[in-house]
Amino acid sequence: MKNILGNLIIVVGILVGLYVGLYLMLYGGIIQIINGINPLNEKDIALGIIRVLFSEIGVLPAYLGIVEGMEMKFN
Repeated sequence: MKNILGNLIIVVGILVGLYVGLYLMLYGGIIQIINGINPLNEKDIALGIIRVLFSEIGVLPAYLGIVEGMEMKFN
């Protein structure tokens, strides 16, 4: 039972990491930059660039999911 739950936590952690890193940060930042260009809005452009630069934050939920899942599987 712990093995199955550990695998589930690992898979969910990786999926959450992909969602946060790719969809929310990278794709969302690019869309925010594009939306800030038409009616020129410097704040949206700057925040969009920051979101794209920090899109690797999605690694944290994936890493935590893998660590916790491995802990549950092997302990």
